[in-house]
Amino acid sequence: MININMQKLTIKDIGFEEYFEKLTFKILNDIKDRENLIPARVIRIHKRYYTLFSNEGEFLARIKGRIRHKSEIQSELPIVGDWVLMRKSDNNAFIETILNRKNILYRKANIKKNDIQAIVSNIDYVFIIVALDNEMPISAIARYLSIAHTSGIKPIIAISKIDIYKKNEFKELLKTIKENYPNEIAFGYSAKTGENAKEFLSYIKENTSSVFIGASGSGKSTIINYLLKKEKMKTKEVREYDFKGMHTTTHRELLILECGGVVIDTPGLRNLDLWEDDKGIKKTFEDLEELSKNCKFKNCTHQHEPDCYILELVEKNKIPYERYQAYITLLNENKQLQKTSIEIKKDRKNALKKITKYRNDYKKINKNLKKAQDCIMELRMGLDFKYPVAGEFEKVYDYIYRRLVEGNMKKDVDIIKDTLTHINTMRDTWREVVRLNKEGKAK
Repeated sequence: MININMQKLTIKDIGFEEYFEKLTFKILNDIKDRENLIPARVIRIHKRYYTLFSNEGEFLARIKGRIRHKSEIQSELPIVGDWVLMRKSDNNAFIETILNRKNILYRKANIKKNDIQAIVSNIDYVFIIVALDNEMPISAIARYLSIAHTSGIKPIIAISKIDIYKKNEFKELLKTIKENYPNEIAFGYSAKTGENAKEFLSYIKENTSSVFIGASGSGKSTIINYLLKKEKMKTKEVREYDFKGMHTTTHRELLILECGGVVIDTPGLRNLDLWEDDKGIKKTFEDLEELSKNCKFKNCTHQHEPDCYILELVEKNKIPYERYQAYITLLNENKQLQKTSIEIKKDRKNALKKITKYRNDYKKINKNLKKAQDCIMELRMGLDFKYPVAGEFEKVYDYIYRRLVEGNMKKDVDIIKDTLTHINTMRDTWREVVRLNKEGKAK
């Protein structure tokens, strides 16, 4: 896997903290069949197979069918970073259960369906890699920060490739980032020269997990290779004609450093959509959220309202315009997402109502059909077979009863309608008999 002696490491070195120990103990204590059941971490995924790291080494495992069948969305299946309980045997290994995640880094996957895509789990730090030769707008950084904060993970902004530009250019970008995001950690580094690269190791320590995100070509794989002290991850240069990166990482993989900390590279995330939870935006712009309390209107959008305190500060250059623009962009996007989410939930609610109505209607129909079956059976049991005609009535009653049962079981309206025709004919016949009897004309 990587250039270290894996035998020297245990699951505690790669993040198996007290939280997961307690979960494991509780699960093992509640089940009888705990033989060969051990904790392990998902470090790589190959379609339906998962590479797991445990105290007993690496295993290629599959998930139990019940996990797959119960999983309605992608995030309910194992993802890189998950801690699981694995059952091992001589030739096979299976994931029995996924331990409750400490956190999940995820993004909006399908706006129309309101789905989310889980990227990694159980992470301590998110390194947002910003390249000087592949400039990331301030608003894009805000998006990464908001997603990290929403997931409950500490973000760190790292400016890569500072060796290829002049010191003043790097310092200017760093100054702009710190002005716009004063509460966030930010630094610059060069994986090529090693300048400030050790800054990462002040966060990536034993028992910690970090994920690297950023646009393609930003230098995520390069810094990971530096930290691994080996070219584990393939790298490519940024295209000169448009300064856009090319995808080098095609999958997520958990990699273990000599110190015991783990890092995860991700494919370049060109489209990183938010989801409707706005707590990440509020955390990223908590100073603006606090200042907005001074606006005249509580529901101020900070775009056109009179006596808007935020706009006033922007006009006075007390709030950087780029920061304001990023804030408004994300607020508007989140508002639209919430609106879309409400519409989706409304559609689902209406669909559920139709299903419920169908079920209730069927219950009522089923109840009435059973009553009809009981009536036919009672009529059949009341036949006096000393009269020859009773035999003919028995055949009719038997036919109607069987058709009622068949129609009820198959939920076949045509069968029920046909049976109803026969019942109505019998009813009309008996009415005529009763009428003639009353008139004294019955023989």
